Amino acid sequence: MQPDVKIQSFLARKILQSMSYCGSTLRAATLILGLVFFLMTGPLRAEHEADHRYNIRGYLLDAEERGIASKEVAVFKDGKLLGSGKTDSSGYYSLHLHLHNSDLRQNLTLRAGSSQAQLRVKFDPTDNTTVRIHEANFIAGGFVEGDLGRFRLPSWAYPVGGLIVIGFILVTLEKRRRAKLRKKTTAAKSSGGQSKGKKRRRKR
Repeated sequence: MQPDVKIQSFLARKILQSMSYCGSTLRAATLILGLVFFLMTGPLRAEHEADHRYNIRGYLLDAEERGIASKEVAVFKDGKLLGSGKTDSSGYYSLHLHLHNSDLRQNLTLRAGSSQAQLRVKFDPTDNTTVRIHEANFIAGGFVEGDLGRFRLPSWAYPVGGLIVIGFILVTLEKRRRAKLRKKTTAAKSSGGQSKGKKRRRKR
């Protein structure tokens, strides 16, 4: 099972648990939020099957290993542009390419600003489920392959975190609403009991 699928299953259980505490309006809102999450992180997000996707990602860092932001990164094959993007505030970039098994061991050119490097496409052609990732970084203009081990929240963490916060707020509001209703009901019963007691004393 892929990480996104596990996350979706976990969140689905949490959404259902939250819905059991909520009223009809909040229940509908929770359901809508859940659907939004699945659209953001599920299979609908992918443009191609896993065996057609090739993800080149990494960091563009200066000599002090600080991220270089808003720098264009592009990848070419035989002079043809395959994909491009810009680094974020931490210098991170991620390019999603559409490659096939026939592209195995092909040479690609990666450019980031004035830096350039040659990449050789590598993956297991027998694995059609795992997303194919190539870690490629530039540090002070030098090319470094492999994961740098820098901490970075995965893309799914942001929608998950937002939904958890919203779900918590919805459940808290619903609990407060129910607590107020219980207080009103208790107060009404108490006042009703007192009025009956007064009527009985008057009859005597």
